Amino acid sequence: MDARARERIKASVVAGVFLLVGVWICVEALQVPFGSLRMPGAGFMPLVLGVTLSGLAVVLFGMDLVSREAGSTRVWPDRPEVLYLVGSLIVAVWLFDRAGFLVTMALFLGVSTKVLGRGRWLTAIVTALIGSVTTYWVFGRLLQISLPGGILSF
Repeated sequence: MDARARERIKASVVAGVFLLVGVWICVEALQVPFGSLRMPGAGFMPLVLGVTLSGLAVVLFGMDLVSREAGSTRVWPDRPEVLYLVGSLIVAVWLFDRAGFLVTMALFLGVSTKVLGRGRWLTAIVTALIGSVTTYWVFGRLLQISLPGGILSF
């Protein structure tokens, strides 16, 4: 199997994974109240995002099928930071209810700042603490949106 065929298989696998994730998001979003366009419920935005992700996955798959040159739809990142960011997003979603908003956001912002910014750890830690506390204050206190307390229940 040549390199172009491997690239085409990679593009199809990535499109397939995105399609499965999009469909899963749609199925889960339909489990909660949808509401209406005038007064959206909790399931409205996840359903819109799931449909959008699924549609983009179909477009990616279609681009790969109609491309004249096999593997012309390059989907694998050249920089490992992209994979680190995706991995940290997955971990953040998993930690959100378990560890709570403040801890999860502080870890996510710290890792993202360090990996993507390539700065010093002190800068990443200060940015993470200021960002997570400010976001918690705006959404949790000012807008009074219920955020998971996790291990720091207050």
